[in-house]
Amino acid sequence: MSEETLDLVLPDWSGLDTVRHSPLPFALWMMGDQCLLHHWLDFAVNQGATTVRIFAADRPAAIRHVLEDSELWPIKTEFTAVGKISDAPETAIHADWLPGEPSPPPPTNGWELIDRASGIEKAWLARMAGEPDYHLLSIGFSCRIHPEARLIPPYFIGDHVLIGPDCEIGPNAVIGQGSVISGSNKISNSHLSAHSFLGPMTALSNCLLESGVLFNLTHRARIDEIEPHLVSSLEKNSLIVPWKDRLHALFLYLRLGGADSRGKTFTAFDGTVLPGDPTEGLANRVAWLPLVWKGRLPLYGLLPRTREQLESLDHEWQNIIRHAPIGVFSYADSQGCHSPSDAEEAVHAVYQASLPQETHLPPTVEFVRKLQPSKLHPSS
Repeated sequence: MSEETLDLVLPDWSGLDTVRHSPLPFALWMMGDQCLLHHWLDFAVNQGATTVRIFAADRPAAIRHVLEDSELWPIKTEFTAVGKISDAPETAIHADWLPGEPSPPPPTNGWELIDRASGIEKAWLARMAGEPDYHLLSIGFSCRIHPEARLIPPYFIGDHVLIGPDCEIGPNAVIGQGSVISGSNKISNSHLSAHSFLGPMTALSNCLLESGVLFNLTHRARIDEIEPHLVSSLEKNSLIVPWKDRLHALFLYLRLGGADSRGKTFTAFDGTVLPGDPTEGLANRVAWLPLVWKGRLPLYGLLPRTREQLESLDHEWQNIIRHAPIGVFSYADSQGCHSPSDAEEAVHAVYQASLPQETHLPPTVEFVRKLQPSKLHPSS
């Protein structure tokens, strides 16, 4: 590493994420006002670096996408996907804790992984509380905070947050943007993700509230189903199928003559229930198209596979494929592989999941354009 270049290797703890089941790698988890990776970009700028070289094994496509959108930092970023973090340069700094702070031992399970994120956030809050303009930085834009609410430092409140009367926020509380805290709430040592809703007379201590799912770090309890008047998420479903893809799916359904799944169904590893048989390749596809125009399945993505098909792959490939969206048609189709049962399909799936969409989408679109009803038969 030269004086102007900072090498960072991001943690690969996807195998430990057995509690939260986040679609994002640990480096992209929100900690305070931004994700861990962005904290390290701040550090690089403050250190006078002009270039940051980043090495990652866990969901590299997600890392690359975030870096492409990270235009606020006056610094050049170079990204390299590696098979495992030991493939990164030995001199690279392990970006698994808050920059400038001594890193504790690595986590060993899913709850310790969440604990680590909480610890990083508390260290960041303590650091921010020492800044002379802390009271200006600790509350975002367009917030409505009732005058009878009590704020106990350190805390961070994102943009467009509403806090009702008789609330007690802090210490060590982070309220994500767009959240609504109704009134008479107590929140300490807790993180609420963006667009969280907390009903009146509700208290959170040492908790993570992520998209309506509550994690109690003290009691090691995850609660997925809570009465919506107590705790919920105001965020809309993140799966958005563009209308042009929905209309295209309807056109394809009519052009390809509809489909008969013969009453069979299977469940993909992510819980999606699909008509057909996971080994039948193209024979299933037209039966999936109605799910596209209903907005329940993307037109383009990785081929759906069962949990057994996923777990038959190499562990590193599982981590890459597990967090990529599934769809009716994939890049593998354009390469002649139409079922996860084909040994070559996983190679193309990893390629698709690891690269920007503009790299692999054109051949997939061309394959669909040329698809004829005569091709809709089980792969051999």
